[in-house]
Amino acid sequence: MPTLPTFLLLAALSASAAAPSAAPVPPAPAPVAAGPAASPCDGAWSLTDAPECGDAPLCGQRQRVELACQVRDALEKRYVFLPVKAQLLSRAGGPRFDARRALDACVEGERAVAREDDPTRFYDRMRQCVASFQDGHLELSAPARLPQVALGIGLRRVEGRVYIANVERKLVAYLRTISAVRDLDELLAPGTEVLAVDGRPVGEVLGELARYIPASSDGARLERAVDALTRRDFDYPQRHAATLVLSLGGKRRTLELPWWASPDAESHVMTQAWIRRTGVATTELLDWRYDQGRNSWDRDAGSAQGWLRTDAILGARDAASLREYTDDAGRPAARLGEVVRRRDRAFCYAQLLTFHTENLSSAEGRQPFTAVLQGFLKQCKDKQLDLVLDLRQNGGGYISHSSALVAMLGEGQKAYPGGALLVRANTLNQLVYQQRAPMLGGLPARTDDAFEPRRVAEAIGAARRAHQDYTPTLLEHPVHADGVVGGYDGKVVALTAPTCMSACDRVAALLRASGRAVLVGEPTEGAGGSQQEAQNLAARWTDPEGLVAVSIPNAAMGVQAGLPVDGVRRTDLAAAEFFSGLSFENRPVEPDVPYSPTLRDLAGHNRGWLERVEAVLFGGR
Repeated sequence: MPTLPTFLLLAALSASAAAPSAAPVPPAPAPVAAGPAASPCDGAWSLTDAPECGDAPLCGQRQRVELACQVRDALEKRYVFLPVKAQLLSRAGGPRFDARRALDACVEGERAVAREDDPTRFYDRMRQCVASFQDGHLELSAPARLPQVALGIGLRRVEGRVYIANVERKLVAYLRTISAVRDLDELLAPGTEVLAVDGRPVGEVLGELARYIPASSDGARLERAVDALTRRDFDYPQRHAATLVLSLGGKRRTLELPWWASPDAESHVMTQAWIRRTGVATTELLDWRYDQGRNSWDRDAGSAQGWLRTDAILGARDAASLREYTDDAGRPAARLGEVVRRRDRAFCYAQLLTFHTENLSSAEGRQPFTAVLQGFLKQCKDKQLDLVLDLRQNGGGYISHSSALVAMLGEGQKAYPGGALLVRANTLNQLVYQQRAPMLGGLPARTDDAFEPRRVAEAIGAARRAHQDYTPTLLEHPVHADGVVGGYDGKVVALTAPTCMSACDRVAALLRASGRAVLVGEPTEGAGGSQQEAQNLAARWTDPEGLVAVSIPNAAMGVQAGLPVDGVRRTDLAAAEFFSGLSFENRPVEPDVPYSPTLRDLAGHNRGWLERVEAVLFGGR
């Protein structure tokens, strides 16, 4: 059982009306440098730490400044978008941005703090620094992962307002036994609106949290900020409880909920002092499942009840009939099945939650990712069924899976525009592709594969000799129908949202460029980076002391606008042309049929989504 804080949950009535929440503020842009200046890293080694710091982690100025300088240097050497980020953000309608000035500002910020008594605040400042680049792939973390805090409820933003969407069953059951609030279940039921947090409008709090969050678009940043309102590993609360103002039946209610921390918070060197200062209790009543691959805590969907992001768009009976597959780490990865709404309304449904797994496992065993999808789509083709491809919560993964999926959906005897890749021309990337290439004396490099490792390594070498930042654009051949599926003839409706990122962005962009699917939903994230790595050559950078880690995209993805003219594929497309026309970084893929979730979705488990899909497939309003 958790240690109960000394307070009890309180509820009070108020008569004020509900007010809509404001949109969060994106990370503040760095000022544009007026001219060359001395580096803030000059003389960092000579800084002296305050004697009272002793051996406290990240207390001393010198250690923190040196870490900030190392992060700056790593990004300058590896980050694929560093030379063009200002251009990309300007194209997306953002304010002026100077990448190198932003990194220098991070160092200057640490110079301004002579002594830091709370090491988590250093991580918060560095998170804001990295988040200012507005890149969903560029993530800063602690190698010794920081503990997570949570309230035990999940929120969603619907129609411009924030509502309770789900609750953690075990924790709420415990709170019910010790709380003096008689209608706690009703207050925390899905659909209750959240008006304010700790005395501030919920939109204002969202804007503050947004500054810590790496995302390639405002839509994606907003979705993650909503999640962070009640579960995060940054901006730790300074009180042991959160005060929520809720709207229930048109009346305002005030509810105080305790914050809870993952069990390692009491022993973690970075959070011990915070735990003592705030009195936040640890608990095992929440599922604090750790994702080793992403180096982050991940909620176990099975522990919550209500409306979850990963829910299918189907009713309970149809959703239960889907076959669920897990990824290589045992997490839900795909749900596949046939749906019969009525005699004249049947379709195949494929919900893909990730492309980041080599295999998919079910009760029937483990199979390669592409083999599972090929078998499923072949059955759908043979039954002449249309397909609903649910990509709303797909966090990306392997580029090859995205190309393979688009080929499976291709119609027979047709060709579609392929993808594009641009690689930062540095020594690390050259070594990555050399390590991926077959051993010397093996098969020759394939001349028909633009992404063949030896060809990429040679392109990197040529660019380095020419003192260029990038390789020429690497262009895929046109995509043709997959041989196993044999050409998919049915309609394809693909569902998108700001939580579709990276390789998911790429699938949506390829489907949009080809016209092969009708995209329904909200714009994707617009995260066009890629982390190219090999064994012992990771894209994630970590400082020598193991205090800071940054995932650094070192390649950029793009999608060709059309098929080659007269069948001749260009091989001389320069980097400038790639970033101006093919890259989708900070350029979300727009849907053909816009749809944003409504209260009908929250109350009826995505009922609005299903109705919109049926209207596209079968006609009607």
